[in-house]
Amino acid sequence: MLALITGGFFKIGLFFYATVLSLSYVFKLKNPSPLVFPIGLVILFYSLSLTQNYFEHVYEGLKIIPFTLHLPFQIVIPALLLVIAFLRNRKKIQSLPMKNTAENS
Repeated sequence: MLALITGGFFKIGLFFYATVLSLSYVFKLKNPSPLVFPIGLVILFYSLSLTQNYFEHVYEGLKIIPFTLHLPFQIVIPALLLVIAFLRNRKKIQSLPMKNTAENS
């Protein structure tokens, strides 16, 4: 149980640190420390309002989250990016002049 709590603490701490650094980069702040308290409050209020009890938490994790998060982020967005990359690469290949392979040999 201690390993689970410690692992959860470090995981949340790492995600929090990444969020603070990312937002300081987005807003072009030299010092990210003014963002720590507001982001901490947002996380606190969001975590308290997300579910009221453990059973709601399990229900959302098993029934709602797979369709709202896992499906888009694991299937839809990567497939869309693959199609976009394929179309961009195809345009680049078509625009390049053909080289004579007999001259290169």
